[in-house]
Amino acid sequence: MSDGPHSHSRHGHVHDHDHDHKHQEEHDFAAANAKYFDENVHKFEQHPFAKELASRQLTAYLGAYPFDEEKTVMMDFACGIGMVSRELAPYTKQIVGIDISQGLVDEFNLRVNNQGLTPDEMKAVCVHLKGVEGELDNLKFDVIICGMAYHHIQDIAGTTQTLAFFLKPGGVLLVNDMLDVDDITDNFKDLKKQADFEHVVAHKHGFDEPTIRKVFEDAGLVKFELNIIAKAKYHKFPTKIFIAKGTKPEA
Repeated sequence: MSDGPHSHSRHGHVHDHDHDHKHQEEHDFAAANAKYFDENVHKFEQHPFAKELASRQLTAYLGAYPFDEEKTVMMDFACGIGMVSRELAPYTKQIVGIDISQGLVDEFNLRVNNQGLTPDEMKAVCVHLKGVEGELDNLKFDVIICGMAYHHIQDIAGTTQTLAFFLKPGGVLLVNDMLDVDDITDNFKDLKKQADFEHVVAHKHGFDEPTIRKVFEDAGLVKFELNIIAKAKYHKFPTKIFIAKGTKPEA
């Protein structure tokens, strides 16, 4: 995601951009997403690319951070039903999933229980994190992942600062999402017609590298990297999936 929609001046949509930006400021994307995913919990894995992407994400995360099953405490932010968390469970000591959808959190915890894991090993919590002392019992994390959720979040700068707060010194934030692709931008008007798409996705174009770099650096994260991990179809248009990495400086 970017701090706001990309300018559409190169497509002659300047007036539309102003209108859309005002609309986005007035729209509560968090509430819309919570409601949408509460109502669509069991569709979460039905996308044909979902399982393949989870596999690509697992490989990318394991390549980006030295997970240690004896030590690594991980947060899965916007965890969904825990598809990626369950894949990473063997490589971690503890996983805490965070999501604003109670339906997704309940499904996450049901599957954890069915897998025979204890809440001390892996659990999800429904909460809007603010990045203040006392949250999550003051737990801090070695690594925080956020998979394919930034495009749903309006304020990615604030979210990145919040996630950085929960990192231990030397901890790593890993975010993966869609790269800005002209095919998506060119078909913006067609995408707007999709009601489900319009009200739950704050950033419909994906992100460019400078935007993600800036929000990471503004959150105080260093050693920024961004790499492409997969190609995909997003609402019928081709895009690329990236993973971005930033490190919280040592105290």
